[in-house]
This record gives sequence, C-alpha cells and structure tokens, in this order.
Amino acid sequence: MSHPPVLFELVSEHLHGAVSVALQAMLTCTLIVLVLAFLVQRGLAGSDDGVIPSEKLTLRNFLELLLEGIIGLAKQTIGEKWPIYLPLVGTLGLFILVSNLMGLVPFFTGPTSFIETNLTWALFAFAAFNYAGIREHGFVGYLKSYYVPVAGVGLFIWVLEVFGAMVRIGSLTIRLTANMFADHTLVAVFLSFPIVSLFAPSLVMGLGLFVAFVQAFIFSFLTMVYIGLALEAHH
Repeated sequence: MSHPPVLFELVSEHLHGAVSVALQAMLTCTLIVLVLAFLVQRGLAGSDDGVIPSEKLTLRNFLELLLEGIIGLAKQTIGEKWPIYLPLVGTLGLFILVSNLMGLVPFFTGPTSFIETNLTWALFAFAAFNYAGIREHGFVGYLKSYYVPVAGVGLFIWVLEVFGAMVRIGSLTIRLTANMFADHTLVAVFLSFPIVSLFAPSLVMGLGLFVAFVQAFIFSFLTMVYIGLALEAHH
C-alpha cells in the first residue's frame, strides 16, 4: 500500500537500499515539522512578545488556528486534564497532516503511505490512553474499570472490552492507511487522463487536501476520545 516517490527511490538506489523509502519519508517529514516549529518560534520572538499576531494570514496564524481547534476538542473530550496530553495529541496531528500533504507533492510521498509508520502512530495512541487510565485509576483500578458486574457474563464482557481496546490499534492503522492509499490512488488515476490533468487538476488536488486534513483530524480526535474514556470509569 504505497506509492514510492521517484526522488526517494533514487536516493535509496544510490545508498544501495541502506535507507528505506519509508524511513526517508519519515525523516523528511520530521525535518519539515522542526522547520515549521522553528519558523513559528522565530515569529513569536519578533512580534511584540508574541502576543499580537500579524494582520495577514501567516504560518503562525494558521498553526494557531489549528491549535485552538485542537484545544477546544481536547477540553470537550479529555476534560480538565487536557493540558497534560495536548502536546502528544497536537504533535501527532501536525505530524500526520504534514505527512498527508507530502503525498500530494510530485516525486514525494508521505509516511502515511506506509502501513508500518501508521502502525507506529497507532501504538503511540494506544500507549497514551492506557497510560492516562493507569495514571488516573492505578493499574488494578484501570483493569477493573472494564469489568461489568453482571452475573454470569461479567468476565466475558471484561474480555470483550479489553479486546476492543486492543483492536483500536488496528482500526487506527487501517483507517489512516486505507484512506490515504485510496486518496493518492484516486489522484494518480485522475491525473493520468490527459483531459482531466489539463482541465481539472485543482479539483483533484483540492480533494486530496480535504482528505489530508480530515484524516489528520480523525486520528487526533479519536486519540483524544480514547484518552477521555480512559480517564473516566468505563461503566
């Protein structure tokens, strides 16, 4: 499930396969995120102590808008302890967004084109909401929160609940991988037709942008929902 980029393939061939295409995409995405953070930080340091934003649409304003949206969702889904988990969720969301957008750039691909990177992010989300539950209730208390005191089926339901929590790893991974694979495939198919590539590239790329933002939002939102559920008693 991937569309190997020509540029990364050339680098991989030059290095005799020592650095995989997936790793190159991940390192490139990491570099882009760090550069974005540096540019925003420099903008904050040089604009009235970072209090008054620019009147024009800038990178800082755009990222602040995204951050405000994430904070609003975090307050609703996680609750009063949202500041503890915001850095993780925000970083995941930004990383996935940049990864998705990389897939729309010619001769590039994003880490979200590879199932192994999406699985890694899903494992991070899994670790985060389990950590939140254990931190809030204790290890034994967190396991007990999955138990339903119903005679005869309590243990069975507990096993189903624990299994359902583990299935979230697969659902997060497959959802992101399948949607980005389908989006990149659709864009490639449409642009392969001469007429479409000449008269409707903006429409196709606009669809790709929409999917890139939506999938980053869904992954971040589900992670916050899972953390919020872990902080509360399940039943």
